[in-house]
Amino acid sequence: MQPGFHPLRQDLAEQVDAILATAADGRVHRTTETQDVDFKEEAGRRNGPEIEPGQLRNPMAATKLADEVACMANTPGGGALIVGVEDKTGRIIGTELDVDWLRQEFYQRVQVAPSIEERVVEGQRLLILFVAASQQPVPNTSDQLRWRIGDSYKPVDLSEWWEYQRSQMNIDPMAQASDLGVGDVRPRALEIVRRQQEAFRELTDEELLRGLGALDANNNLTQAGVTLFAAAPRAVLELTIFDVHGGNVLNRVSGNAGTSALEQLEDIERALHIVNKNNTIVSGFVHQPIPQIPHSAVREALLNAMIHRDWNRQEPVDVRWIELDSTLIVRSPGPFMPAISAANVLSNREARYPALADLYRAIGLVDKQGVGVDRMYQSMIMLGHRPPEIIEVPGPYIETTLVGGQPELPVLDLVSRIVPTPRQRDTRIAIILYLLFNHPFITRRSVAEALQSTEEAAELALTAAHQTTVNGEPLIRKHGDAWLLNETSRAVLRDHESPTARPAWYLGTDPENARKVVMQWLSAFGEIRTTDLVELCDISRSTATNLISGWEDDGLLVAVGGGRSRRYRKGE
Repeated sequence: MQPGFHPLRQDLAEQVDAILATAADGRVHRTTETQDVDFKEEAGRRNGPEIEPGQLRNPMAATKLADEVACMANTPGGGALIVGVEDKTGRIIGTELDVDWLRQEFYQRVQVAPSIEERVVEGQRLLILFVAASQQPVPNTSDQLRWRIGDSYKPVDLSEWWEYQRSQMNIDPMAQASDLGVGDVRPRALEIVRRQQEAFRELTDEELLRGLGALDANNNLTQAGVTLFAAAPRAVLELTIFDVHGGNVLNRVSGNAGTSALEQLEDIERALHIVNKNNTIVSGFVHQPIPQIPHSAVREALLNAMIHRDWNRQEPVDVRWIELDSTLIVRSPGPFMPAISAANVLSNREARYPALADLYRAIGLVDKQGVGVDRMYQSMIMLGHRPPEIIEVPGPYIETTLVGGQPELPVLDLVSRIVPTPRQRDTRIAIILYLLFNHPFITRRSVAEALQSTEEAAELALTAAHQTTVNGEPLIRKHGDAWLLNETSRAVLRDHESPTARPAWYLGTDPENARKVVMQWLSAFGEIRTTDLVELCDISRSTATNLISGWEDDGLLVAVGGGRSRRYRKGE
């Protein structure tokens, strides 16, 4: 059994290998299709009895194959498609279709991205599509729902499909038993685990694995245990170091085939520790080394990729370090899970393989609360860096980007003064600060959007920030329906010579900055008063009055009311 992949995938691979082993004289001689394996030639290449040359991109073939992929995804256990073989005769035709293009075409058409392997048989290139069973019904490109029964495709209605799903509930492939045991575990993998907790050091190998839930009552490793502890047949992570984005490759570190996923993870993390050089921050007589990207954020990015990747696909997690820009990009095979998107990845949790995620937690590599993304946000922002970007990109892959560099001294100083000190590690406080470093004010709605949560949760976060102090004063203060960074906190930022982390909207009387502040306020609230501009930009009332008068003359603002109740709206 190949460790690190869906247990049913191994059976499919063995079936495919047995079929292809019968190839001779330009044909595959075992042509009996099963529910699990089907032959497909590339559509659009027939010209009477002749076969036209293959192309890298063939939209007709992509559509036809996407329908077959959808059908296999609906089928219990999934299946494999051998592309490039005539299904009736077994004649080997071959295919030139580009793998990355084809996978993306499948995903665009039916939202399924199978693992695709290239094989050369009888001198011809074939593609093997390994399709995992879907957790959601997958209509084909004609919006039909089909699955495979025996060696043919049959329609299935939604009620029948969901009835089968209900019967399979709580069946996690990573929780299934393998045919490997304690003797197949890599010793160094166990050493890595024992370093996590002192209590692990007193246990035998068998006791440790059973305590972690990686070994069942019959002394068989679970598939999750195989994935982490047994020798992988290929690299599961690969690190490439570039000088600039898209530039020269300075070095490449690949996980070693024959070592476990835990070993490869540690090797890649060590390599990143070397290239992720320290910046020396001088404060008085103290010299503090701070890495370009926090090591905790690097580790969480790698762990998230390893835990949530699609293990049905064989390509490694692609890790890239951009030297000049101090940027880490981690690309994990597979799309977001159905409940997850770029818009809620901070607040929602859904594991592709719960047993695998639980094993990582049992080892102590991740928290039970599943706050890895939160930790990335907090550790990046509190050094003055922008938050992580976690998105789905074509392939599909989940891509996490961390942009580091020189820490911002004003931010470090401000964070170090936060009381109570546990709030210095609060992701909500970090996000509120990031918003206020980039906007003159925040609202309950803008905080809710940044937290990827509800306005009620945002209200609690704002209350926590208001109860947090800097030099004895609240971190933020309320102004109307908005919240501002308090003057005490602003003063900490102003005390530093480096301007890069200072919010530009309240420094000085630059009319252009003030104009931008006014436009943001009007966009949020519709009207602005002179006192609002004074508070937002930290300027005198006379300066604010002069600025507003100039904007009135230019038609940018229109006065409403008079006296102390005078307000201004956006001009036509």
